[in-house]
Amino acid sequence: MQFHVVGLPDARTNATSSCAFNALTGNFIKMMVSLGHKVSHYGVGCNEICYEDVVVSTPVEMDWSGNSSYWLKYNQIIRSEINLRKQHGDFVCVINGKLNQLLDNISEVQVVEFAIGYTGTFSKYRVFASHSHMQRMWVAQNGIDPNGDFYNAVIPHYLDPSDFPLKTKTDNYFLYIGRLNQRKGIQIAIDTCKYLNIPLKIAGTGDYTPRMDGVEYLGAVNHSQRVKLYQDAIATFVPTIYLEPFGMTVIESQMCGTPVITTDWGSFPELIENGLNGFRCRTLNQFVQSAQKSFSLNSQNIRLHAIKNWSVDTIKYKYQDYFQSLLDLWDQGWNTVHIPDAA
Repeated sequence: MQFHVVGLPDARTNATSSCAFNALTGNFIKMMVSLGHKVSHYGVGCNEICYEDVVVSTPVEMDWSGNSSYWLKYNQIIRSEINLRKQHGDFVCVINGKLNQLLDNISEVQVVEFAIGYTGTFSKYRVFASHSHMQRMWVAQNGIDPNGDFYNAVIPHYLDPSDFPLKTKTDNYFLYIGRLNQRKGIQIAIDTCKYLNIPLKIAGTGDYTPRMDGVEYLGAVNHSQRVKLYQDAIATFVPTIYLEPFGMTVIESQMCGTPVITTDWGSFPELIENGLNGFRCRTLNQFVQSAQKSFSLNSQNIRLHAIKNWSVDTIKYKYQDYFQSLLDLWDQGWNTVHIPDAA
């Protein structure tokens, strides 16, 4: 198979980026290359090994609104470069949602949104990060009682376990790491830790300033700092109030062996098994009790569960199967049947 993978316009694609979109793109390239596929990257540069890194522009400030004029030029150049290299049956893989919709008219290829944790989707071929988010998008786009779609799939987000090593010790603090946004539930984490009189460390940037009593605010952190914060924490809070499409913080923390305390909706029922790798909560009482119970969870078991479910070596085969089903559309489509070789 041949893949044309489109990066973000604001930074080089890097599997250990603190930006989930960037990290997912980098690890996707690593997975497809490891399966023996030909992968070309298009963007402002790529730190991962690929067949060809096609640099189309210098980095610009990210604009998720789509209003900036650079999106038109960025997509036009990428479309031209892909047209020079494409072959019939190739895949064009994007993660910027409707911001890359201009690429949807490239002929003889299938344009795939390969890691959807956002709302602005456009492609006929879509891979969602959770069942809850896929069905939410079906309802939002097709009404309260939609039919399903055989070529929409759920493949969870993924990490390379070697980038998030197992913890070797635990310090006396809880952790919140991510965007500083009121709907991310930061205040729940603060109130829980204040009740227990245990320190809380907060890392990240955003537009919300919570009440910071009893909190150590660290600002933005790099990859190595992020890993150490996970490794040393008692547990990581991800108390998102809205319907989280996935939550990379959850699996980053779990890869390090650190349990996660979340709300009880969105993707979290698909990521958290109460008492194994964390807890799902609905009241302050449950958050407090779950924080207390976090001390007793087994770090090794948490990591092994994360590797089994979200490591790149697990997830790459799910992508392999999905892309094979799309290749079948050039044959007999849905009716294509592959007979396994006799043992």
